[in-house]
Amino acid sequence: MSNNRKEIGPYDYIEYFKRNTALMVSMERNGNLNVMALDWKTIEELNGNPVIRAQVAYSRYTYQLLTEGVNEFTINIPSENNYEVVDIAGSYSGRNTNKFKQAGLETIPGKKTKVPTIKDCILSYECQIIHTSKSNMSSHHYFYGKILTAYASNEIAK
Repeated sequence: MSNNRKEIGPYDYIEYFKRNTALMVSMERNGNLNVMALDWKTIEELNGNPVIRAQVAYSRYTYQLLTEGVNEFTINIPSENNYEVVDIAGSYSGRNTNKFKQAGLETIPGKKTKVPTIKDCILSYECQIIHTSKSNMSSHHYFYGKILTAYASNEIAK
């Protein structure tokens, strides 16, 4: 696998997934990207498929893109070396800020999705939204993304 990473199973290296804030990438239909800091996430099974369930507030620009944009997202776990990007992704709105430019993020084209992954992350998952539902928290919505492929950087996958 190029870009200093290799393809892995959806549950490999899950300890990194669980303990770190993620960078969730979503896309407008015209191709514009947004990245959001995401803490409320899990990997689970839905109808026998490994999925990432992400909770996104209705007020977020990401919610708009997930419901009106491309029906996909990627989840990217940054390494400790580039964790400052989480602050940028979580402190600004993509409605009026290009957070990719501001954080100096580079992307890798998706292998199975239109939505790219983020270079220099220790884990990345390409997901297709297969279900949504209201969460038990009235201000958030669940998005279930079937994991189409996953990657681990050579930093952790030795």
